[in-house]
Amino acid sequence: MGWNDNNILEILKQDIEYTPVTVNVGNYKIFVYNIGISSREKWCYAGPDFQASLIYTYEKKQSIYVSRFEEKKCTTPDEVWQKTGQLQKFTGTQLFGLGDSITKNLIQLHQIPKCTLNDWNNEFILKRLFDYYVKRRTIANANWKLFFKNWMESENPVIELESTLRTIYPLGYEFNDRELSAWQSMLNAVSATNITPWSREESQHQLWTKSPNGQADKAAFSTLYKRGFLTSIPKNMPNATRTFWTCFKQALANNKKGPDGKQRVLSIIANEFTYEELKQNLNVGQHTILESRKHARSIGYGAPTQFVNMSSYKTDTKTGKPIKYLQDTKKALWERFAEEYPNGMRRTSFMMCLEGGQYVY
Repeated sequence: MGWNDNNILEILKQDIEYTPVTVNVGNYKIFVYNIGISSREKWCYAGPDFQASLIYTYEKKQSIYVSRFEEKKCTTPDEVWQKTGQLQKFTGTQLFGLGDSITKNLIQLHQIPKCTLNDWNNEFILKRLFDYYVKRRTIANANWKLFFKNWMESENPVIELESTLRTIYPLGYEFNDRELSAWQSMLNAVSATNITPWSREESQHQLWTKSPNGQADKAAFSTLYKRGFLTSIPKNMPNATRTFWTCFKQALANNKKGPDGKQRVLSIIANEFTYEELKQNLNVGQHTILESRKHARSIGYGAPTQFVNMSSYKTDTKTGKPIKYLQDTKKALWERFAEEYPNGMRRTSFMMCLEGGQYVY
């Protein structure tokens, strides 16, 4: 089978992140079967996921002692083993396997890799970073070397992340959130800076810079964006927000002035935006906005005035607002909501629509 061939064993181990090891503490063997890391010096930089075991007696029976770290338990290996009252001639650090050079080297290898902008020429360092952050979350033929080569040689320090990544992936490739998150983690690790001035809810586009003064660039981009000199959506791409305002502005232009025209149309959104937003995007006056908000409160969002009479003396017991009566259009409304069943009977859902609503017939 070739299990005694070292070359075959090395090839089989290539994609394995960790191989369990055994370390000696006196006459005892500590089996270290998982590595975890942290920044805690008192833990010898081991952390959650680190697990080791040893075989020893407990109440005169052979038992397995399992050692591991839990983030919420703020103690040290020495304190843990001291409380057990077992093997007191050794320290907890030794019995966790943390005092051995083999374990120390493994923890060092698993430390989260980082590099500076000056290391981008070092393919070995970049490969280690790519393997750690991205390799398991993306396709095998992603040309990450070309990504960094092009960015490093470019005079422009700023890139838009997803569009730049598409140049190293097959045509039509679709990224998932986990994959993009892995690339973002790698860019942070190579000292690039996310200078995106807008939120993810507003736009999925992300701007990154290789500049050593990344934080200064981030502040500058944020200021430019707040003052309206930057847009979160490229001009050559569809912008749903811009389309919405354009269409709504056209709808206002197609209606006459007055309570059953512009004010009625604007009442649909008048309470959802500020005066400043409505003025800027729709070019409407303060009086129109005020009357539209009144229309929304008294008659309804976009409701036509000719079908509604508002009581001048009766109010709803729950809301305290005036009761609204639909005018006598029963026949038209009946026909609109009517349906003929196979047995020839005609029924209407009109009264059901009114039930529990703000109108009374």
